[in-house]
Amino acid sequence: MKRFAQLAITFVFASGSAAVVAYVIAHIAHHDLGFSRSALRQQALICAALVVGLVTIELLASKER
Repeated sequence: MKRFAQLAITFVFASGSAAVVAYVIAHIAHHDLGFSRSALRQQALICAALVVGLVTIELLASKER
């Protein structure tokens, strides 16, 4: 139970940190570099799919140990 709580807290902190970083990068790309919102949205969806896949692989691999 303690390990599950530790994993849950780690996941929450990682998700929050990722959201803040994604917002900052999107803000810089839109306002400073001039990218359109639709271009940023497409790239964000692709990156989110990759991150979900990697996190899933990591969680499944850690359960086997």
